[in-house]
Amino acid sequence: MEIKQGKKYLLSFLIITIVSFFEANAQSVKRIELPTRGEDQGFQVITLGEDGVLLLTKTGKLTFNITKLDAQLQQTWSTNGELEENQSMVDFHRNGRDVYFLFSKYNSDLYQIIKVSTGIGIMQKFFFENLRRFEVSEFKVFNDIAYLAGMVKEEPVLMSVGLNKPQPRVLAGGLKGTASISSLEYDEANDLLVVSYSVKKGRSSYMAVKRINPNGKIVEQLTIEPEEDYGLLTGKLFSLNDGTQLMIGNYGFRGYQSNGGPMSQGLYISKVDGETPEYLKMHSFTDFKNFFKFLPPKQQEKIEKKIKKKKGKGDDLRLNYRVLVHDIIKKDNQYILVAEVFYPEFRNNNNFGSPFYGSAFGSPFGFGYSSLNAMRFARYYGLNSWAWNPWMYSNYGNNNQQFDGFKYTHAVVAGFDLNGKLIWDNSFSFDNVKSMELKEKVKIRYEGDEIALVYSNKGKLATKIVRGSEVVEGIKTIDIDTQKEGDKVRDTATDDIEYWHQNYYLAWGYQRIANRNEGSRRVFYLNKIAF
Repeated sequence: MEIKQGKKYLLSFLIITIVSFFEANAQSVKRIELPTRGEDQGFQVITLGEDGVLLLTKTGKLTFNITKLDAQLQQTWSTNGELEENQSMVDFHRNGRDVYFLFSKYNSDLYQIIKVSTGIGIMQKFFFENLRRFEVSEFKVFNDIAYLAGMVKEEPVLMSVGLNKPQPRVLAGGLKGTASISSLEYDEANDLLVVSYSVKKGRSSYMAVKRINPNGKIVEQLTIEPEEDYGLLTGKLFSLNDGTQLMIGNYGFRGYQSNGGPMSQGLYISKVDGETPEYLKMHSFTDFKNFFKFLPPKQQEKIEKKIKKKKGKGDDLRLNYRVLVHDIIKKDNQYILVAEVFYPEFRNNNNFGSPFYGSAFGSPFGFGYSSLNAMRFARYYGLNSWAWNPWMYSNYGNNNQQFDGFKYTHAVVAGFDLNGKLIWDNSFSFDNVKSMELKEKVKIRYEGDEIALVYSNKGKLATKIVRGSEVVEGIKTIDIDTQKEGDKVRDTATDDIEYWHQNYYLAWGYQRIANRNEGSRRVFYLNKIAF
């Protein structure tokens, strides 16, 4: 292990400029630019709250760098590392002040976990052999035990690996039907791993939860099943600070599919503290007041008339949406939930990827876009025959179709009471947003009873402020200034934003910038933004 202080590999590339104002409510506090070589180099950003930022950089085919930046984007420490041949980053997990990276290569049984102590930069490596072609969809580390969930030959597999004695073992099977693992949580109070499964059996689809002790024994399990006409399509279990456990996700009409995949009718919320669900509340998007605000007025009026006509006959208009549900938040005796509506796009040519970064740029540690997106999609929809997934539309797809990204239409934010009843809802329309990875785009921050929603796209920020169903401030668009005179951004790729700490957000991405005085440059940028 080698820790370098002061003038380091990364610091030599940093170009730091300070303070410029874009609007009265947004201020770019600091910007860092790292020149990039292109498709053979990439970056992974992990925000650490007030402790700063961790930046993982691919520096060569077998080498990488990890650098810690503080809350002022000043370097704290930097260390270099090496990988086994052809290994790629599969996933990472942050637990307290430690960050764990999982590396592997497809069709290999050799895996590597790198543990980084973010305080002082100590790096430890753990090697173990695992199943070949294990498509990992979840990776978590609790009490020095790593848990890997995923699929092997379309069967769900859950494994544990003790870091002190890396001998993997398979945990908990026995589900009837087709299943995929939806989420892994840890019940610290009872020292139990909590695993949720999405299960398809016949025409029914439901969620199952298993609680497993450190010895691998199932100590409790339950199922969450909807009414006969419906199916629970996705689900994620959350353990709140007060001990409450909630399952949330989206549901649809049983057997109703479009383009080979189950379509969401609405959101559900279920309280699952005991051996049986305390409640299961399902909310159709047709009951939301603002869900269809993203449509042009005439289309919105047309669909609202259809909904009214259906409900007048005691029925519901069947919807055709795919929905990514965020983590649930408890605030002021309410559960706040954000969900984003998207659909996959395809095209019929071989030009795949960014026009100037190449196909693998932005995910250099992954297995490439087709497989990476399948894994991202699998975390919510399962890699099996009954749920649509991008594996079906790779470079070898029918009719020469290639997956061309996920197009986002709008986000909905809603408040529920502690019994799962819908109290209010609001929406946030996207302006031509597309991502090659299925990931959360909208980030939220609370200020009293107001909620600020923000997303980053093509070098700009879009913001909206709501108070329940009321709109306090409509959508505003703000440029992410490069802060250098004469700059003109020619292209922006894979831009992201996260709420960081206090009133600060961190935005990052890749840009090609032209400057009339200094020529052009390709950079990876980080902008600290105050709201």
